[in-house]
Amino acid sequence: MNTITHSTPVQGPRKIRKTITQFEQLTKLLVLPFAFTLAHVFPHWMEGMVQLVEEGNMHRFELLDVIEENNSKNDKGAYVVKMKPCKDYAIVCADLFENRGLSYGDEIELCWDTNSHNFKFMLIN
Repeated sequence: MNTITHSTPVQGPRKIRKTITQFEQLTKLLVLPFAFTLAHVFPHWMEGMVQLVEEGNMHRFELLDVIEENNSKNDKGAYVVKMKPCKDYAIVCADLFENRGLSYGDEIELCWDTNSHNFKFMLIN
């Protein structure tokens, strides 16, 4: 089960702090809870983008890996999909898992950056 709290290191409208689960490590994706996505991501997207994801398509974006405050690394192959049969969403980001060596138990932080229109990611531990 994901532990979710809100914190401050990544800049953006609302952050999610969570621990990588075994499922996420095996599938190379980051689960975004339904309520968080609906309240803090979709309001910043154009209606057509939300509709595409809701219909089972993917939405591509750059995932900005915030290594240091002024040094970020882009993962251009990331995309959001709706997980079926549940209501949650996921960021598919195999490159991020490989490049950062993410594994079960790692604590991370994500947010949708309204300035760049991309997700920002930070490895906490």
